[in-house]
Amino acid sequence: MRLTGNPNKKLPEQIPVYVPINPGAVYRWKGVEWSGNGVLSTITLTNAIGLKSGDVADGMAIEGAWDRVREEYGRRGYMQTKIDPQATYDDAAHTVAYHVHIEEGKTFHLGSVVVTGLSPNAEKHLREAWPIPQGDLFDKAKYEEFLTKLQAHSTEIFRDLPIHYDEVGHWLQPDEAKGTVDVLLDFK
Repeated sequence: MRLTGNPNKKLPEQIPVYVPINPGAVYRWKGVEWSGNGVLSTITLTNAIGLKSGDVADGMAIEGAWDRVREEYGRRGYMQTKIDPQATYDDAAHTVAYHVHIEEGKTFHLGSVVVTGLSPNAEKHLREAWPIPQGDLFDKAKYEEFLTKLQAHSTEIFRDLPIHYDEVGHWLQPDEAKGTVDVLLDFK
């Protein structure tokens, strides 16, 4: 890049820069092979992906697919599942296939729910509406759905009780030795 003009004058605040881009060929989704999965079947995992053979291999859609796989495990109490997707590109056919190794980890059950910042009456309503019984497998999807209701100030939880809060701090505290996860909710 080279600037031209009077060197004694001040440079403009903005300088347009034009960069030619060659996006290359469009790659298509070829499929996925799984290893390490015992809890979820290959069919369940492949369906969670949401991509079909021949679909455009959109990087954001593929990242979303891996998140959906983690969510499927999270529904079943697996909070620390690790997935390792390895891509194989076929430059001649313009396709990409994946081999995904899964480390499922262990299951977690709900330990305790610690609530701060609410009146005793409001806390009672919250505990009555809580979707996961203590000791049951921790279902991360139910937990996140409940948080969404809290953030939206849903009347499903507190009914007609006048509750005022701006935000809800929320933390998960897993205890690997016990196989439990405690939920901490702080109303501000």
